Parts: sequence; C-alpha cells; structure tokens
Amino acid sequence: MRKSPFAACLLSMLCLSAPLTRAEIIVGNATPSDNPSGIINVFANGANGNVAPLRSINPGTFNPIVTASSIEYEPGENVIYVADFWGQAIHVYEALANGYPGPLRTMNSPPLGQVRAVRVDRAHDEMVAIASLHSICTWPRLAAGSGISPIRQIPWGGNNVSTSQLNNPASLALNRRRGEIVVGDYKDDSAAGYPNRILVFSRLADGAAATPLRVIEGPDTQLGGRSNVRVAVDEETQTLFALVGPADGDATHSASVIAFAADANGNASPLRVISGLFASLVMATGEYPSGLGIDQDSGRLVISIANNNPDARGRVVVHSRYAFGNAFPLAVLTGEGTGITSAPGTATVTFDRIFRYGFDGY
Repeated sequence: MRKSPFAACLLSMLCLSAPLTRAEIIVGNATPSDNPSGIINVFANGANGNVAPLRSINPGTFNPIVTASSIEYEPGENVIYVADFWGQAIHVYEALANGYPGPLRTMNSPPLGQVRAVRVDRAHDEMVAIASLHSICTWPRLAAGSGISPIRQIPWGGNNVSTSQLNNPASLALNRRRGEIVVGDYKDDSAAGYPNRILVFSRLADGAAATPLRVIEGPDTQLGGRSNVRVAVDEETQTLFALVGPADGDATHSASVIAFAADANGNASPLRVISGLFASLVMATGEYPSGLGIDQDSGRLVISIANNNPDARGRVVVHSRYAFGNAFPLAVLTGEGTGITSAPGTATVTFDRIFRYGFDGY
C-alpha cells in the first residue's frame, strides 16, 4: 500500500552535451510538507556522502513549482521535464538552470491532474505521463498551457471500466527499442495481499480496449506486495528493473531491486536481486523505497529511500546494473549538506542517444 502521496522524483545520471558528455545526478523533492518544497538539487557525477549540490532549481515568484515528483532529461532541447505532482503540471527547464528560474513552458491540461511521472519519446515527438493518479496519457512533446488534449490514453482499469488492469500506477518507463510502456503497479486484491505487478503496454495502446502485452506477477517474481513498484528499463542490455519494499516476513526489512529480461511475462523468475544491509537497502521504521532510475551509459542504477518523518533525511543509493545479492553500493548520498529532504526519489530516465545514433528507431 502507498505510504506517501507520492515520492517518485527523479534521480538519473545525465549526458548534458555532445560530443563532450556531462554526467550528473538530479534529485527532486516530492512532498510539499518538506522545506523547501519543490527544490531540485544537482550533484556531480561520482558524488558520495554528505556533499553539497553543484546547483539547485528553487521555487519562487517566477517558478511556481510545488513538488518535483519525476524528472526526465531531453538532450535534443537540452532541457529537463519535471512532473509536479502537487502543482498538477509538467514544467520544462533549461538543463543547466540554477537559482530561481522560471520554466521555459508549463503544461497543465486538466486531464493531467496529479501527475506522477513524465517520460519523453523524442523519436515520436511525444511525452507520456501517469495522469490523474490512474491513467497513462500521451501528449505532444512541446505541449504547453491548459488547452491540450491527450493524443492517446490508457484508462484506469478499476471497477471493470476497461481491460487495461491499471489500478494505482506508481511509476513509468519507456522501452523505446521495443515500442513499449512499462508501468509499476499493484493489484487491488486485499485477500491476496495487494500483489505487486508490472504491466507492459504497446506505446500505441489507446482507449477502453487497451490491454497489456504482458503482466509480470506471481510468487516466483519476488515482487511481493503492498508497495509502490518503481520501474526502470535498461535499453542497452534490455533489462527491466523493479524496486519494491520488503517481502512479507522479511526480518531485515530490506528493499529489493529485481532484474528481469525485457520480454519477461507472467510468473517469471528474476535474473538477479539486490537486497540487504551492505547494499544500503535495509530500512528503518518509517522508511520506504521511493524511486528508481538508470544511467544507460555508465550502467548505474540510482535508488531512493524516503522517510515518512518530514524532519528526517532520505538517501540516494547507487549500484551497478550488474550488482546482485548484498553488494556494496558505488555511492550513497545523504546528510544535511546534500539538501536532500525526507522524500527524495528517482524516476526512470531512459538515456536518449540522439547525439550518438540520431533518430534511428527509438
């Protein structure tokens, strides 16, 4: 079950220029009760420990952001797309913005509602979002203002309204090579313990007839239940990652990062699992997993652990895409100096290789 209104901000390593790449870590803040609400902190590549950010995007008179629930870097424009859950908007900023900048544009179409995540599909000039808490909507990438209707919509699947099986989608990833939308969710089945699941749709799925191509669920998956599933897709290795809370009966109370093949379906067994104390994934009372992202170039997974206590600090944990078991992390960002609040999060960023391959297929 969900433990916060939503904490799925982004954390991702970003390539910010070409041909000289500039990898950085961006951490949002997804809870309006935190101070300051809406701040976005940017850290140097390789940052570790209680280190100060390189720069920050702050709310202010010209920047009405309330929360940063999800952030997506788009290298074609050299901008970041920010899902503002409590502000019910998608804001677009210059990638190197600092201080109190106003957004380049804002999209706040009524169907967007409380937006949990946004992803950009540059090849098709679209952006995809979890809209109004329950549906998946696609808009033109450059949409701005409040008068833009979605191009496509995968509607909520509750109460037999549609065949989509969407219940309470918490996270969103794109597998552009396969033309797929990957959604982290859980099944509304209290008798079964609200089992976690991953729904995979065609990017062209639309309307009441929209049906998942595949559903990953079942005891062999180790996805467990009662938690918001955060998903990320590693397009380089065609691996799907899921971040989940502790399994029932787990005395260590550890979050887990579970890897599947991109074409996994049904009660599939994981390729590998990261979990445990040394992995910095064991959680104290009040902590919960709040986001997952991946840097396609370096192959580093970025994981966020949040805290229900607004006076506490969350942490960001970095692992290799090939890590397994109780592996030590590559880095852990936490502490007062970082400016990371109680509700940091990561949302999937699928690295856009337009400078390397052009617009050839994804």
